[in-house]
Amino acid sequence: MREITLADYKQADRELERQEARRGFTIHAIVYAVVMTGLIILNLTVATEFPWAVLPLVCWGMGLTLHYLFGVRWVGKVITDRQAKVEQRAAATRRAA
Repeated sequence: MREITLADYKQADRELERQEARRGFTIHAIVYAVVMTGLIILNLTVATEFPWAVLPLVCWGMGLTLHYLFGVRWVGKVITDRQAKVEQRAAATRRAA
């Protein structure tokens, strides 16, 4: 097995983190779509006097949007910050030894 460089490790870590972030958002979006469909159907068939299904649709939609922004769109910054902290800790450990 060949040795990997730090750049290879960082790239693999970044790809894995992004893949997990996309997967988490996809699951969240699917659950949102299924539950909202059920709530809208329930609202239209049982309680038709007030469109209450709009409230969870909008509020959960805002949460889904934030999940996308912080969990998928801007995940690169989080990864870069985490990798910098790991490098700083490794350098401090090397100096202490």
